[in-house]
Amino acid sequence: MKRLGPLHTLAGGAVLAVGLGVLSMQTAPAADNAAASSDAPAAKATTSVAPEPTASASAATEAADPTPKRADYAGVAQGNGGLVALSIKNGKAIAYFCDGRIESWLKGTAENNTVTLSGKGSLITAALGDGKAQGRLQVGKAKWRFSAPLVKKPSGLYRASAIVRGAKVTGGWIILPGGRQVGLMDIDERQYPAPKLTPGSPVNVDGTELRPEDTDAFIDDL
Repeated sequence: MKRLGPLHTLAGGAVLAVGLGVLSMQTAPAADNAAASSDAPAAKATTSVAPEPTASASAATEAADPTPKRADYAGVAQGNGGLVALSIKNGKAIAYFCDGRIESWLKGTAENNTVTLSGKGSLITAALGDGKAQGRLQVGKAKWRFSAPLVKKPSGLYRASAIVRGAKVTGGWIILPGGRQVGLMDIDERQYPAPKLTPGSPVNVDGTELRPEDTDAFIDDL
């Protein structure tokens, strides 16, 4: 075998060097990309937020409850002859029963076309619909059914409250369409017949004028 001369040895070394350089250039970008990938910030985790209810969704929720937003009812307690008045405003309900001898103020809630109200020793449960409130009234141990159609002013429930000569005075009136009315005055927890009420006019109690108001004025405070 012939030995390679110096020129052949140098030429071989040059080819090897060029090959190594090409290999280095081909592998360097991959390494750089790997380093760049390791230095890139991690993606931030995101949380989903539930959308707020739309106006149409709120309207649908309200439409699901058929209870009137504002209504007044007045009628007769069957088997007793006394009158019952009931008013509703934005889910709140108040009622008054009076037969000229006893009375009761009640308050509660109106939802899903039903009302439940309670007072001192008294209870009303009724269903709303077909233009009236129908249900049961209990005062003490006595129980009666009642039916109270929708009414408009000047019919309905009225109340007056004041301090007269140091005594707490509260008056209640129910007026039916056609003019029939009943009411009592509570003076320091003793009942007296109420003077006849003309809606919009004052009544006189022991020389002091009181101005009865309809339920719009006191339903939120009772």
